[in-house]
Amino acid sequence: MNRKCEKEVVFLLLLIFLVCGIVTGIRCLRRENAVSNRDSGGGVGLVIDPNAEDIVSRENADTAEQGVAISGQESMTIPANKKEVVVDFYNPQENEGLYYLTFELRLYNNNEQGYEVLYTSGLVQPGKHINRITLSREFEKGVYEAVIHVQPYRMNEERTLTNNADMRIRLIVK
Repeated sequence: MNRKCEKEVVFLLLLIFLVCGIVTGIRCLRRENAVSNRDSGGGVGLVIDPNAEDIVSRENADTAEQGVAISGQESMTIPANKKEVVVDFYNPQENEGLYYLTFELRLYNNNEQGYEVLYTSGLVQPGKHINRITLSREFEKGVYEAVIHVQPYRMNEERTLTNNADMRIRLIVK
């Protein structure tokens, strides 16, 4: 191969490397932009909300309103053919000065509402339990789908309702 031909081959190889570098760079930039758009929700024009603030830790809870504490359970066992039953509806002490709770035991069924109310409590103060209730009816042995509906009230002058919680449970009747 002559000298001129060698220079042309070297030039072509350099040109190929240069084009490959440019194409690779463009692909990397496109990939970064795609990841950036996906992380921001994928919407065009979305920006970080300037009103978003750091989460306040429990140590600083006195400077920010804390959420409602609700104790949970997966099942409740009651005796068959009895209306008077033992339960544990509890308003945790963490709600002191903030929230009183009401409890409603509901049985799922096929009526208009989708449930039958078996029991409704009055307001329960933080740190207090309801241990014995009277159901609206007796049950035969079996396992029933139920829910404990917990309604918190902010204890201001109006006793303001807040977001409630529905805990699905198995009502076990023995």
